[in-house]
Amino acid sequence: MDPADRFPRLPRTGHGPLLLCVALLVLITGLRLAVSNPIEAVGFLYVIPICLLASESGLRGGLIAAAGAVVLTVFWAVVQDVPLGVIGYAARIATFGGIGVLVGLQSRRRIKLQDERERLIVELAATAMSDPLTGLPNRRAWDDRFERELSRAARSQEPLRVLVVDLDRLKQINDMHGHEQGDRLIRRCSHAWGRALRQSDYLARLGGDEFVVLLPDCTAAPAAEIARRLLGAVPFNQTCSIGIAVWDGDEAGYELVHRADRAMYAVKAGGGGDFEVAPMPDELSLVGGDRLE
Repeated sequence: MDPADRFPRLPRTGHGPLLLCVALLVLITGLRLAVSNPIEAVGFLYVIPICLLASESGLRGGLIAAAGAVVLTVFWAVVQDVPLGVIGYAARIATFGGIGVLVGLQSRRRIKLQDERERLIVELAATAMSDPLTGLPNRRAWDDRFERELSRAARSQEPLRVLVVDLDRLKQINDMHGHEQGDRLIRRCSHAWGRALRQSDYLARLGGDEFVVLLPDCTAAPAAEIARRLLGAVPFNQTCSIGIAVWDGDEAGYELVHRADRAMYAVKAGGGGDFEVAPMPDELSLVGGDRLE
């Protein structure tokens, strides 16, 4: 799910306001023709459709509605044989045009603020779901995607694997060379690992030097190959430790990650720079009958 989809977008107007404006202009004109008094004030009801279209469509809509009101006023004056004169026409043009301009400008400002609000919402959503250092999905984004992949795997009965990846000796790098070098290593790793994965895979940073990878519909051999590519992609002659766990189709998501995490720490305890497959719960056979050796 796109992060922006979590927030409702502001509606955009279509032809509805224009059609309603035209209907009101015609209705008011018919009412004017039905009134016998030549000095009637019904014509100033035109400000209603003018304000309507200007508020929905901006300055252009306001001017279009104002022009329509002026044309219908001329039509009414000719049919009713009402001599409005220069002053009468000028007053109506100024009134209708002024209202259309004022309301239209205010509406344009409102639309601009709406667009700015939508842009900020998108940026805020992206920030809330991404890691500021690497630009990768963060824990919140991971949790959302993980739940959806678990549900999909349960329906399709396809194997789902999780990799927990942890950089080796990052603390030593930070202590010896400073946190800027450690951050540089993390950024370089995130970019290199992203290129090493399949398009369907999902890489996220949970924090510090710990990353997780979702491998949907991934059997034993491809998962092992991906793990080897991640190991070989670590820059600056550094290493990482990887734990792999395959979902048994029943355990909770956090248990699946925990098994991969324990396998990763087993690798790290042995010196790092390798990957290990976590045993299945209760030593049951893997989903789909495949086994990572």
